[in-house]
Amino acid sequence: MIAPRWWFDLKQYQAHLQRYSDEELLDVYFHIHPIRYRAHYLCVLRELRRRGIKPQIACRPFADVRWALPQWVSALGWLGRSPIGSRALFGLLTLALSFLLTGLFLTPLWLVPKLIRYLDPFTALILLMGMVWAWGLGVGLTGRAGARGGWFLLAILGGSASLWLFLQTQAFARIVEAVRQPLHGGGGGWGL
Repeated sequence: MIAPRWWFDLKQYQAHLQRYSDEELLDVYFHIHPIRYRAHYLCVLRELRRRGIKPQIACRPFADVRWALPQWVSALGWLGRSPIGSRALFGLLTLALSFLLTGLFLTPLWLVPKLIRYLDPFTALILLMGMVWAWGLGVGLTGRAGARGGWFLLAILGGSASLWLFLQTQAFARIVEAVRQPLHGGGGGWGL
């Protein structure tokens, strides 16, 4: 579609913008390409400033998918605006996120003893260190997601609950059994 004649002359474009209602002007502001039509965009901005209109940009909490639990809670409408409801929801989300992240990081450590027929002591020690790393990563990422201050204790509690469940599995019992077994080396390979 070819643009009308007034589009090409910026003075006519400004005069045309002055006849727009506030809603129409905001519609133009939100739909004009600011780089491709820079001069026209600046005309729209000048008209908005002249009228004293400040565009309200809608809150898009999940647009850039950040680790921001407070932002997620506030995006949930009336529950996010309620002080008691938002704190309870934030606490539950903190517990759940820490529990799930720690469980996610512990899953490979649970699978290794199931898939390996012989588990040597060195591998078992690595798996024990991996358990500590999994717990630390789950709790740390939850803290980075917004669980700071006293809320960090809930993150520790959620990660510890997931670790405690892992300690109740047969995979952990097999890891401990592998650590306790003596190293089979015989008399050495040097012929001494």
